[in-house]
Amino acid sequence: MRFIFLTLGYTPDLDGGGYRYATEVAERLAHRGHEVHAIYPNPDGTLPETDFRNGVHLHRVSRSGSGFFTRWRTANAGARNCVATLLQKPSRTLLLSHHAYMSPSVKGLRHCIFLHGPWALEHRLSVTAKPRGLRRRIVDRFSGLVMHRIERGSIARASRVLVASEYSRGRIPSWHRGLNCEVEVVGGGADLVRFVPANDRESVRRNRGVLPDEFLFLAVRRLDPRMGLLHLIEAFQPVARQFPRARLAIAGRGPQREELLARAQDLGLGDRVHLLGFVPEAELHRLYQSADCVLMPSLDLEGFGLATAEALACGTPVLASSSGANPELIRPLGEDLLFEARNPEALSRTMVGVLSGGIRLPTRDRCAVYAREAFRWDKPADAIEKAALTAALPQE
Repeated sequence: MRFIFLTLGYTPDLDGGGYRYATEVAERLAHRGHEVHAIYPNPDGTLPETDFRNGVHLHRVSRSGSGFFTRWRTANAGARNCVATLLQKPSRTLLLSHHAYMSPSVKGLRHCIFLHGPWALEHRLSVTAKPRGLRRRIVDRFSGLVMHRIERGSIARASRVLVASEYSRGRIPSWHRGLNCEVEVVGGGADLVRFVPANDRESVRRNRGVLPDEFLFLAVRRLDPRMGLLHLIEAFQPVARQFPRARLAIAGRGPQREELLARAQDLGLGDRVHLLGFVPEAELHRLYQSADCVLMPSLDLEGFGLATAEALACGTPVLASSSGANPELIRPLGEDLLFEARNPEALSRTMVGVLSGGIRLPTRDRCAVYAREAFRWDKPADAIEKAALTAALPQE
């Protein structure tokens, strides 16, 4: 079987949950003996046009021009040419678009789409991270409407829609009213070889500068408004005042960095809240292992949460908001681990409850066992293989 993934990015060329999802599943399908191709825009135009990595054929297409629409059209034209070239070789093929941005490249061809999240809504929240003048707000509004239209058309044309969570399946009717499409939940995963509990956790903590008596809260998130990180910093202020040995570390990059730094300073948390910046994939497992608890304070649109799966696989408990798919992933470990979304006071009470002993965290062993059972990348790979039986282009 041949699989052609069309995605907006691919790891490690670009970091991001959706990109890592596409990469992990593509590589597992390749390891099963399938012919797998990934087509995506060349991130900065300097990487080779073709590559072969971990059994997957990589095709990086040019995305030229200065404006969004010019770059979008050139990327899709290049991807469509690449798909046409690959289809010249007869083989039963599943075309799977991992982002509506790339769906025009398979227009008119039988294909599936993986909806990682609502593109237009995520864009609408993201652009609020920085001050905008009237002209910029008008452009952003227009761009969001176009994104919504592109995504709606992509879903409508797909023979099947795949999502990672029941939350996403349930929200599609409100994101795109009037659409009637077949939606399948295929789950998500974590690399259960790399993300494992530490053999010597105290050594890991020492190497990362965490003192033995410190309690480290950690968030690994894109620095974006919908991730709820401003609420997290505000919630941490009373925690820091009551518990002098509590620390908060936030790993990631994004447009909200300066705002988060300023808020921490304003609240007098400059020496207790640390923005770590981007942490490379190769170091992420050590970061999770060093933490006492990982936080997912998402405000909305959390379609899965790879950070949740990876942290639990490392044995680190997770506290999460009631938003998005968080309850699906966290509730099996305890209802007390969830707090009301968009409510800094509720988050603060939950953190205080953990530190005071009022909320009992699951053991690291229990977290790791749960993750090994719930978050195997083989599950979405199995589902996509099964989808290929009915949604693939026939061999010609």
